[in-house]
Amino acid sequence: MAHSIEGRVPFLDLEMIRLGQLIPAEMKLSGEQGIEKWILREAFKDLLPPEILWRDKEQFDEGSGTVDLLAQTLEGPMSQAEAGDYMQRHPESALRSPEECFYHKLFMEVFEKPAAILSNVGRWADRPAWVA
Repeated sequence: MAHSIEGRVPFLDLEMIRLGQLIPAEMKLSGEQGIEKWILREAFKDLLPPEILWRDKEQFDEGSGTVDLLAQTLEGPMSQAEAGDYMQRHPESALRSPEECFYHKLFMEVFEKPAAILSNVGRWADRPAWVA
C-alpha cells in the first residue's frame, strides 16, 4: 500500500475456499489434456478474451513478463563472464544465473554479517543451472 499497490487475493477468502472444496474434481479439470481451472475458465468465458481465458498456466513472474524485463535490466550490471567468475568465488551459494549472482552480490554488499539470513534463504523453484 505504501507504493500504491494493493494485493487482492479473492481465492484465499474462506468462503471461496469452502466453495472450491465442494466442486467435484472432474469439474475442475476437463478434456484429454486436463485443462486446469476449467470451471473457473467457463465461468468467465463471456468476460475475457479466449487468448487470456485459455492460455497455459505459468509462474507469476513468467506470465507477467517480469522475467524478460529483469533479463534486459540486468544485462548491464553483470556480464556473463563476471557472473561465471562470481559463481566460482561463491560455490557454497549454488548460484545458477547471472541474475542470481547480481542479487547475491547486492545482498553481500548490504549485510555486514549475512550468514544468519543466508541460512534461511529458500528457492522458489528448482531451475536448471546456467552454464558459463
